[in-house]
Formats: sequence, C-alpha cells, structure tokens
Amino acid sequence: MKAAVWTGNDCIEIKDLPMPEISDEEAIIKVRAAGVCVTDYHVISGKLKIGEPPNVQGHEICGEVYEIKTARTDIKVGQRCVIATSLGCGHCDMCRAGKQYLCSENSEIGYYPHNGGYAEYVKVPVSAIVPITEKVSDFAGAILESCVCPTESLMRVGIPLNGTVAITGNGPAALAYIMVAKAMGAGKIISVVRDPVKAELTKSFGATHAINSKEEDVEKRIIEITAGKKADVVIEATGAAAVIEKTFDYCAKGGTIIQYGIPGDEEKVNIPVKKTVCEEITYLGAVGNTKAWYPLVEMIDSGKIYLERMITHVFTLDNINQAFDLYRAHDRKLIKAVIKF
Repeated sequence: MKAAVWTGNDCIEIKDLPMPEISDEEAIIKVRAAGVCVTDYHVISGKLKIGEPPNVQGHEICGEVYEIKTARTDIKVGQRCVIATSLGCGHCDMCRAGKQYLCSENSEIGYYPHNGGYAEYVKVPVSAIVPITEKVSDFAGAILESCVCPTESLMRVGIPLNGTVAITGNGPAALAYIMVAKAMGAGKIISVVRDPVKAELTKSFGATHAINSKEEDVEKRIIEITAGKKADVVIEATGAAAVIEKTFDYCAKGGTIIQYGIPGDEEKVNIPVKKTVCEEITYLGAVGNTKAWYPLVEMIDSGKIYLERMITHVFTLDNINQAFDLYRAHDRKLIKAVIKF
C-alpha cells in the first residue's frame, strides 16, 4: 500500500508499505479522506516531540471497513466510518469513565507507535469505528476529529437558553466552536479576532458579532452587546497568555471559561483568583473528545453543522508535502486541508 512516511525532521516520503495484519476485534480501514492537522506539522517539523520516525501520521480519518475480525454484527465490510483515534488501557479509572484520553497509557492512532491515516489503509481497533451515513461526506468525515473536542467541552458545560458565547481566535477550533454553539442554541455568539477579514470569516460561520481586538475595547463591546451581563461561556482558542488573562474580563458572574488553546511552556499566565472566586467563574480545560463522536455525527447528519465549509485546500497523497508547505508559509487562506484518496 502507498503511505506518506515521516522519516525525519521536516521530511515526508511516499513509500510502499506492507498491508497491515489484524487480530481479533481489529479492522483494516480503507482510507477515503484524511484531514491534515497542524499538530502533525509540528511533530514532523520537530517543533513538538511525539514519538520517533519512521511513522505514518494522520489522526483525522474517514474511510470504509475493508477487513474486520469481530464478534459484533453491527459493523461489516463496506461500512463508511470515521475513527475515534484516542486509545487507552481499557481498565483504569479514566477509561472506565469514558476518558481514555486521560489514561496514563494513552496513545493515539496516527502518532507513534500507531500508523495513521496518511496511507491507503490503516489498522484500528473495532471499538474505534464510528459509523456514518451517506449524508456525512468523506470530506466532512475527514475533518470531524478536529471538531470533537470543541463539541465535547460545550456538551460538558452546556449553554443557557438563548445564552451568550464569546470565542477568542479564528482557527479551525474557534470556527468549530462557533458552529457547535449555534447548533446548541446560543442566542449571541461573539468572536474576538485581530483583523477585519477574520471578523467576516467568523460571521460566515455563525458568529452574530465580531470584535476586532486591535481597534476596539473588547470588554466594553461585550458589555454593550449583552446589556451589561457579559458572556455566559467564554472559549479561549488562541493559547496566547495575554488573551487567556483577558477572558476573565469577558465572562459573566457565574459563567464558565473553557481553556482550549495551550500556551508555550515558557509563557506565564496570571489567573485572577479573587475575581474567579468572588464571581464564581468556572475555569476548565478542554482536551477530551470521547463522548462527542456520535452527537457530532448526528448534528452533521441532520444538517445543523456543515463542516465542508472549513476545507480550503485538497491534495492527493502524492502531494501531501504541499499541504505542509501551507503551514510552513503560514498561509492566511488555510483553514483545513484534506488528503483525498
């Protein structure tokens, strides 16, 4: 089979690899499309240390069952699916709670030592297969993984009836949060960005208001938009220390801040503890995705979310390096790239 193999820092080579072999409760998935994640670029370029080459990356996978060994009768050869890539030991407290992404033995399909979706075929546990219908396109399935963490964290927090959600950032995660917040019934969705082009982009994804933080007083504008209340849920999706600190000024009393963006190891973030306590602000991290796969598939299936609008570039596997070139060049038009098989 053909695969894009990470062979060293900033080096991806197209190679012929042997077909994977499976044991009981495993399956081979014929990949139909795979999303290209910035995290893969960071690993491949050496900016993020996860595993060692050689390895086939790719944790955003849509395909169909090619071969399967299972006692289950609900999944058969030919079933189209997406892959829930997070793996755990299966028996610890975290795994029993459905949070295998917090398992001390956590690993992920698409990261060493597991080969991923930048290949014609990939081996997965049967438990990782999430069936999809024909209403969920290959391209939507290919980038669905990038939306499950935003979906899970909003499911966990909830949005008050007709409530206000504020989101910092304009990357794929921020856009996913906007779409999911709209699907969950948010009344006002406020995006906080840094230029007018990105402001219009977030509006096209469902933001009701966009604030340019370079030109406007964000806290003042949020107070105006919400008639003094501020946002019930604030989502921080940039990872910038200065932006993280400001989110506490955007949050309503008794509200919730979801921290999705991750600051650099050397960055220091000052959390206003007195304000957090006295205003009963809940501050929580969002990294998990286990419980969101099926609800997200249903939202796409019902037309409440249209993920394809996030896709700006499509490449073949032979041209996968062109996708990573977009990250190298910091291409401003890039939202999500997909490898089409």
